[in-house]
Amino acid sequence: MFGQSRKDGVRAGAREKGGLSFIGPEAVVSGDLRTDAQLHVDGRVEGDVRCAGLIQGEKGAIAGNVVADQARLAGLVEGRVEAKTLIVEGSARVLGDIAYETLSIAPGARVEGRLSRIAGAEEGAALAAIAPAKALANGADPKDPPLIAIAEAPRAAAG
Repeated sequence: MFGQSRKDGVRAGAREKGGLSFIGPEAVVSGDLRTDAQLHVDGRVEGDVRCAGLIQGEKGAIAGNVVADQARLAGLVEGRVEAKTLIVEGSARVLGDIAYETLSIAPGARVEGRLSRIAGAEEGAALAAIAPAKALANGADPKDPPLIAIAEAPRAAAG
């Protein structure tokens, strides 16, 4: 029955990575939600959401923080949103701060919070490697503790 293990040790009903979980418009989930799969929310989640990919319908509501690699928001989010790639549809309302690598906000969307860009893994690693090398080139003693450097990514030339 439910939750029983098969001969190969995998729980019956367990989803493989890359699956899809759906919360219908009639559902209310109270508590934090975490999955390595894609999540589609048309109902209400009262808690934090962490997933690989989030698709929120226009009737969907999340009262909590969202962390996802990719997210498409079309409903209400009351909390902080952090996503590598974030699309905020025109019907969306986000009441909280947003941290993103790539962001698209459609006309009509309402965002009440601060926007902050997060550096990509490659970009952050490159900046972390450049700062100590620059400090040594400028005469810093290698035994001194490292200084924190803040730099902007190079911009494309206007043309």
